[in-house]
Amino acid sequence: MHRISMVAQKTPRVVPPGFWFDDEVSFNDVQGFGSERPIVVLDSGVGGLTVVRQLERLIPGASILYVVDNDWYPYGNKPGSAVAGRVQQLFDQLCNQVKPSAFVLACNTASIALIEHGFEPRNHHVFSVVPLIEEALEVSVSKQIVLLATPGTVKSDYICHKVAGARMHANLWSMAAQSLVTLSERKLSGQKPDFKGFSDWVSDQLTAKERLSVDTVILGCTHFPHLIDELNEIFPSVEHWVDPANKIALQVFALTGARLASTHRPAKAAIFTRQRGASHYQRVLRKNGFISSWSYILSALEGGLGRGVTK
Repeated sequence: MHRISMVAQKTPRVVPPGFWFDDEVSFNDVQGFGSERPIVVLDSGVGGLTVVRQLERLIPGASILYVVDNDWYPYGNKPGSAVAGRVQQLFDQLCNQVKPSAFVLACNTASIALIEHGFEPRNHHVFSVVPLIEEALEVSVSKQIVLLATPGTVKSDYICHKVAGARMHANLWSMAAQSLVTLSERKLSGQKPDFKGFSDWVSDQLTAKERLSVDTVILGCTHFPHLIDELNEIFPSVEHWVDPANKIALQVFALTGARLASTHRPAKAAIFTRQRGASHYQRVLRKNGFISSWSYILSALEGGLGRGVTK
């Protein structure tokens, strides 16, 4: 787990990123959260909601702005240098508009891209998720471990180094499971995902004996905790699903918990980097209490926090 303090860059950019509510109002044209300093959570899709749930459990009074970078979905199959540059660009823009109390990069691929490509910003509180390989070694009894992550994460030098070290103490299979991101998004949108292709792929990677010996799975993508029920059918002997969401929420709480205590219902808003396709996310966002509407934010800032929220 890494905590990065990012600095908003002052270098002008040719095409600044745009942010949109689902009601087609440009977030760039409004006054953000006013005096509120929300926790900003960024992912290319809705996988980061696994982190949001832990934040809400520990800091129920915090307002949260969930940023869906759907214009770049998914991060997991893109070059690390490009992802790192994109995230820095989004961070710069959001810091100018929102001045977040904390910035949570709820994507393992993007977090590792920042680490590997020299982004060491300062003076802003940025928290990033990475696969908890050391923690998996501690909890595994059989020392038969699987890492499920995106290709960008699995192929990164950072993870290759971590995996090589772990293999001195355990059998660790590192599996680039990009298809799980799509399956997770389908499940969250209300569709029934078909796991046969993924199950067959796992069978090509592991023998039945190896698969049944696995007692620990590292969830190296924030989308994957949404699929634990389905994954449990493929890895039925697993006792530990190692998910970094709680750890990062504890870190954010240590920084912001007392300051963000609130006596009113906090605002929960979602914005997108592309207008087209934003409605695709409405079901899962509303189910998790998020509204993508400027009129909702305006009402919240005027004291009607949470009014009209339906789940």
